[in-house]
Amino acid sequence: MLRYKEGTGVAKMGGGPLPGSLVVPPRRLVSPGFAGRGLFLLVLLGAAPAMAVQTHGPPEGYYVHQMAHLFFAGALAFLLYLLQVRPVGTGRAWSYFRLSLFFFLLWNIWTFAAHWLADLLPSEALVTTGSLWDHRFSAQLSVTNLLYYITRFDHLLCVPGIWFLLQSLKGFCLEITRKTEGEGGRHG
Repeated sequence: MLRYKEGTGVAKMGGGPLPGSLVVPPRRLVSPGFAGRGLFLLVLLGAAPAMAVQTHGPPEGYYVHQMAHLFFAGALAFLLYLLQVRPVGTGRAWSYFRLSLFFFLLWNIWTFAAHWLADLLPSEALVTTGSLWDHRFSAQLSVTNLLYYITRFDHLLCVPGIWFLLQSLKGFCLEITRKTEGEGGRHG
């Protein structure tokens, strides 16, 4: 019995196309890559501004935020200690992972200090307007003000931590890929 499968352009009899039959693939109006890029641009261009600075109401929000920095720093220090005392693995990926933990620990301590120093600043030290782009630091030069200004560069610790974390994850993925390929593609 000869059957024509709708939408495929293939006439089948039994288990495959008939000898000499023309196989016509279905037509796509738009490639998936083009559609994906278009959707990404549509979402990106249609997005409302998301301000990356979150303010906390005094004093509860400030205390909770500072406690979160301390708990996160404690957790990172504990994890670094565990990885030192009982190493899970060796290799570049694990070294990168430990470096990322170390940078995140430094970032947490640094940012905790920045928040604490900001609390010590006089209210007129920060000139704020409606836009985050127009904030200015206009305090007299003092040790506290200088330390506050320096600690505001916390991204110099956070960005390397993120980079080392991504490099470690990349290394772990490559290690798993090599192991599965070495086993003949079997999982488990």
